[in-house]
Amino acid sequence: MSDGLAEAREVVRATAAAMAAAGLATGSSGNVSVRWGEGLLITASGVPYARLEADQVIEADAEGRRVSGRGEPSSEWRMHVAIYAARPDVEAIVHTHSPMATAAAIALPYLPVPHDEGRILFGDRIPASKHHLPGTWDLANAVVSALAEGPVALIAKHGAVAVGATLEEALERAVKIEETARLFYLSRQFGDWARREGTDDARAL
Repeated sequence: MSDGLAEAREVVRATAAAMAAAGLATGSSGNVSVRWGEGLLITASGVPYARLEADQVIEADAEGRRVSGRGEPSSEWRMHVAIYAARPDVEAIVHTHSPMATAAAIALPYLPVPHDEGRILFGDRIPASKHHLPGTWDLANAVVSALAEGPVALIAKHGAVAVGATLEEALERAVKIEETARLFYLSRQFGDWARREGTDDARAL
């Protein structure tokens, strides 16, 4: 195994561990990948991130077939393959099951972005995909459509996905999706209180 491949595997492993440590995924939920040659490196299926080792980051070709690594590619490999095929600008993908973003993906047709920093990053709303079963090409294509040319999307009834030029950028965006979902939820609670109190400070939330 080349030093470059070993180093890239370790970066994917470390990113997956950081995703879990940030509360964006539990157990082996979610997944992380980076573009690698004509294919990708992606976290293995069913391995909790606290125990994931670098050789369990799977090298796969552009069709999702395992080339090397211990285990099998994440069950959502189709989504990663489809995003890389559709978006030449994307080099890394972080898919999370973070609580607030997932709740938004269950309850909302899109996530309104309530704060200025979020609007700089994402615009006025974070789109949500149409609902399809996990691990299918239908879901993969729906996520590609929801992302379009953007950096993030919710996956209906499932979670969220962030893309970037680097794994660091994709993970930062995944963190910001969760923050945006939490701020939207809390702002609605404060807005409801202000309306009940009849104060002029109630915002149009």
